[in-house]
Amino acid sequence: MRLLFTAILALLVISAGCAQQAPAGNNTTACTEEAKICPDGSAVGRIGPDCEFAPCPQIVGNDSDAHGCKPSAGYSWCEAKQKCLRPFEEACEGGLTESDVRQIAQAACGATGNLSDEMTYNPNSKTYWIGLDAVKPGCSPACVVSELDRTAEINWRCTGAIPPYTVKTANSSLGEILVNGDGFTLYTFSDDSANKTTCYGACAVNWPPLLISDTIAVPKGLPGTFGAILRNDSSLQVTYNGMPLYAYASDMAAGDTNGQGAGGKWYVVEPTD
Repeated sequence: MRLLFTAILALLVISAGCAQQAPAGNNTTACTEEAKICPDGSAVGRIGPDCEFAPCPQIVGNDSDAHGCKPSAGYSWCEAKQKCLRPFEEACEGGLTESDVRQIAQAACGATGNLSDEMTYNPNSKTYWIGLDAVKPGCSPACVVSELDRTAEINWRCTGAIPPYTVKTANSSLGEILVNGDGFTLYTFSDDSANKTTCYGACAVNWPPLLISDTIAVPKGLPGTFGAILRNDSSLQVTYNGMPLYAYASDMAAGDTNGQGAGGKWYVVEPTD
């Protein structure tokens, strides 16, 4: 009898031990319905007894940029916040979305012409350039949106046709001066410095920069040195002895020199070494 009782007691102890060592049940039904966005754009939820997020899918290949951001997943580097961001999750301080840019451009330039579908960004000037179908002879206007102050203005980019000689000399009441291929007087701006222009926006409308595609045509024997500089919109402006050249919108005919001495800063250009 005592032997039977001892055997039954041993079975009860073993049974109790097994019950205490049984694994905890899966607690997935109690997990919150959160979702984590993975680098590839997919979403994963919480799973398992500890309700941890499921692992993100492994990204095949490596398309990271210099900052470690993955463009294929929508990430780009935010300089202001010093991290990779996706616009729909967190805006980069001071940045603009394409929708923002077009709204600003439409408000400032829409009354003048229709905006094109193409948009370019100049990281040096932090400006967006959108073509504008406004008509002005010899001009290719664009609406320029500043990322810094969220304003916009029209840059008419009046270059005209490139003549056989982009720069030549002509006799005027002020003596021998430089003119463009159509005979219009060329000027320099005293606020500019060697190989650097300061004339943009309204200034460039009144004083159209002399632009070229990729070459400068000048008569043989003309003294001085011609060159070109890159403007903020990536166009090439002609320079003479390092100074950027401009026409004047108020010169109505070839040979006019109405811009001479304007504001004490604009002057015709004499050919010189």
